[in-house]
Amino acid sequence: MSEQLPQQFNQAQETQPDVSLSGAKDLSLTDTPEKTEHQVKLEALSEKLQLKVQWESQVKTLNETGVIDILLDCQDIGVLGVDPHDSTKIKEYPIPTYEEILSQITPEQLQILELKESQGFTKLLLTPMVLPLEILISRYKQLIIKKHKEGKLLSTDGSSLELKEDDNDSTKFDPIFIWDGYLNCDQEDQDGNTKMTYYPKDFTDPSFKGFTLNELLTGITKEKNKQYQAYLNKVKPTNGWSIKLIENLPDLPAKGQGKTLRHSSGQARKQLEANQSPIDYLKKLQEDPQYANEMGLVIQDWLIYAIIHLQQTNQQIDDQARACYLIASLVSGGAPVCRWDRYGCQADLSGDNLGVSGSGYGVRSSVMLPQTIGL
Repeated sequence: MSEQLPQQFNQAQETQPDVSLSGAKDLSLTDTPEKTEHQVKLEALSEKLQLKVQWESQVKTLNETGVIDILLDCQDIGVLGVDPHDSTKIKEYPIPTYEEILSQITPEQLQILELKESQGFTKLLLTPMVLPLEILISRYKQLIIKKHKEGKLLSTDGSSLELKEDDNDSTKFDPIFIWDGYLNCDQEDQDGNTKMTYYPKDFTDPSFKGFTLNELLTGITKEKNKQYQAYLNKVKPTNGWSIKLIENLPDLPAKGQGKTLRHSSGQARKQLEANQSPIDYLKKLQEDPQYANEMGLVIQDWLIYAIIHLQQTNQQIDDQARACYLIASLVSGGAPVCRWDRYGCQADLSGDNLGVSGSGYGVRSSVMLPQTIGL
C-alpha cells in the first residue's frame, strides 16, 4: 500500500517540533480535602496498573516513532487527521491526558475494570483511530527497518530476525506485506459504504456488519444503522483516540496453554487460546460470561501495540507461529489477521475467511476505557 496522503498532512508534519513531556498538561489527579470512596478506589486501581507511568512511557514512545507530535494550533500533543464532518479539512486531535481518562470512569465502570485488571488486562493502549491507516503502517515500516539496521530486530525469544530485501532493489528492504484488501479500506463509495467496518456484533448477521470509520469518529450512525446508535455511543473513540487495556501477551497462547486468572471474588477467566475461527471468537466474547465487557482489536490497535513493543523491547509481536485475528473489524468481507512471518521475513497484514480456524491463529481481546458496559 503506497502512502498517498493529503498534502496538508505532509506540510503540517514537516513543521512539527519534538514532544516535550514537560510542556504537557499536569497529569496528576486533582487533590481534594476529602476524597470520595470512588476517587480512592480509582486512584488505587491507577496505582496498581501504574497508569500514569504507562501513559508517560507510551507518549514518549509514540513521539520517538513519529506517531504523535506537538500540535501547532492547540500546542498540545497528538495527531493530525481528517475532519470527519468535512473531509477537505485537517483537524488536530490531542491525545487524552491521564487525568482526562480517569475523570470519565464511573463507579459502575470501575468495578468492571477492577475485575478485568485481576484477570490480566494491565497494558494501556492509546490508539489514534483518526490517523490515516497508511501513516500508521508507514511508521511501523520505518521502525522495522531502523531496528534491523541497528541489529535490534528480535523475536520474542530474543533471537535475531532476518528482514526481506526488496524484490527490485537489494539495497532496500520490504518489511511489510500488505493485503490489497486494505487499500483505501476506509474510503466511502457513492453509497457511503467502506471495505473496512468496525465493531460488528455477529459475523453471521448480514444486517449489521459494523460501523464505518466516519460513523465512529462522528458518533453518528448512518440511516441503515440507526437502531445501533446506543451501541455506537459505547464503542466510539474519545476525540479520535481509542483507549483500551489489553493483556500484555506478545505471543498468543496455543491451544491448551491458556492460563486461568481469578479475581478475589472468585470470578475466573481463562485466556483465549488458538485454534478457533473469528466467528467462534466473537461469539464467545458476546455470550460467555467470563469474557463480558470485552471486545476484539482493530488493525490500528495491533499496529500501535506492535510499534510500542518493538520500540521498547526490540521485539516483534506475534512471531511464534500464531497470527492474531482482529475481530473488532471486517475488511473486504473477511477478518483482518496480522503477524510476523518468519518464513517471509516481514510483517504480514492480511485477511482471512471468517470460518477459518487453525493452530496458527489466535485472538486478542481488550477492555475499553472509559469502560463500556453491556457490549
